[in-house]
Amino acid sequence: MNPKNMPRQEFIDLVNKVKKEGKPERLTIRTLLWAFGHYEKRTSGNVWRINEYLKKEKLIIVPNYQGGWVDQHVELKEMDKARIKSGNESEEEKFDPINRLSVLKAAAQTPLSISRDADLEKAYHLMWKNDFSQLPVMNNDREILGIISWQSIAKGLIAKKNSNCVKDFMTNDYKILSEDTPLFEAIKEVIKIEMVFVKTRENKIKGPVTPFDLNEEFLEQIEPFILLEQIENFIRLILHDKIVLQDIIKLLNISDVSKKIESISDLTFGEYILIIENSENWNLLGLPFVRSDFTNELHEIRKIRNGVMHFHPDKISDVDLNHLRSMSKFLMDYIRNFNL
Repeated sequence: MNPKNMPRQEFIDLVNKVKKEGKPERLTIRTLLWAFGHYEKRTSGNVWRINEYLKKEKLIIVPNYQGGWVDQHVELKEMDKARIKSGNESEEEKFDPINRLSVLKAAAQTPLSISRDADLEKAYHLMWKNDFSQLPVMNNDREILGIISWQSIAKGLIAKKNSNCVKDFMTNDYKILSEDTPLFEAIKEVIKIEMVFVKTRENKIKGPVTPFDLNEEFLEQIEPFILLEQIENFIRLILHDKIVLQDIIKLLNISDVSKKIESISDLTFGEYILIIENSENWNLLGLPFVRSDFTNELHEIRKIRNGVMHFHPDKISDVDLNHLRSMSKFLMDYIRNFNL
């Protein structure tokens, strides 16, 4: 920028402060104008100099200084920067690129426990009724004394222990991990120990997390990807050998010369929809559906797909998951009945 168009040093110092602290600074429009000239007027030249300088420094004035009374206060602030969208976290929390143990549903549940002085009959009842293979032995929600399991009871009986008290059948075959433990590390511990409890930031015990919980959790995580792949494959079968390839290329009007379309498999999900929405193509496909209803449903699948492909740690909603399941089953039935 031409040195003649530079503002006074006082304003440069203010700009540096805003950039260093990341906080807006208040000033009057008169002060802003004075910083760029010897008189406080919004001349075209002064406005141009201000706008060019702000643009170069990635700053803005809010509200716009070109309107309003000259002694009105405005704020000098940095332009909004692109940020990561990370769910419902507050602005104070920083984005964590690592999945933690706390993302697992089992890591957030309050464990069903039994006291150390309880009778074995109570342990039998709780484990049998809830289909559990073990129970944590706890006297409060912040400390585990041990666990009791069908296996530990069996070993005690084989050893002919002369007791009917839970404390005499406890074992230490478990591990406690912080809820902030990286998920990958936690998984290795669950596989090795088979019984992991979680300590929250408030020092409360949650869990347990077992290999069964991992199986359930990751089945839920991968199911949307599997369903989306099935839906896409079904659509490919519907389009297969029905429409001339050159007509598809012409319809899509693809401007990217690097993208080559040599088969149905080279198309995106959105392009499938464009092809199916076309009235001539619809007639060629001979689908026994209502075109508007079917394409609207495909648009919904596309929206869900876009969300899933962002690989957010949060699972998709039950509504969206059921929508994927329903569409996959619907297309599967159609493919089977029409022998495609």
